[in-house]
Amino acid sequence: MKRILAVLFFCAAAAWGADEAKAVEEAERGWARGVTTNDLALLEKVLAPDLVYTHSTGLVDSRDSYIGKLRDGRSRYLKVDYSELKVRLITPDIALTHCRTLIVTVQQGKEVADRLALLHVFRKNRGQWQMVAHQSAKLPQ
Repeated sequence: MKRILAVLFFCAAAAWGADEAKAVEEAERGWARGVTTNDLALLEKVLAPDLVYTHSTGLVDSRDSYIGKLRDGRSRYLKVDYSELKVRLITPDIALTHCRTLIVTVQQGKEVADRLALLHVFRKNRGQWQMVAHQSAKLPQ
């Protein structure tokens, strides 16, 4: 009987983990969809109010300053293509994503394509996974 309960517990935990990982991946992809379509309402949903957004240049934004740059056109994303996206559940309410991406932006009127590694930290808040930290680094050519 104990073995059956242990197997059932393990299966339930694995199913929970798969469901949560899928929800984190949806939040990750929500960020990409939000920045490429300039869907500010979606971004306000997937970005936590206390977000720390560190760009590959070292510049740091809060959620408000990041969304503000998208709102007024100082920042424009044309494409976010994932070549790799891994989700790691740390606790029931904290998760990481590690991604390799091709991100195309508009900078000074010109399209710029960067291959970046992204590390995102998500926190579950009232049932919604939200990004609380972003760190990106340019990948070697």
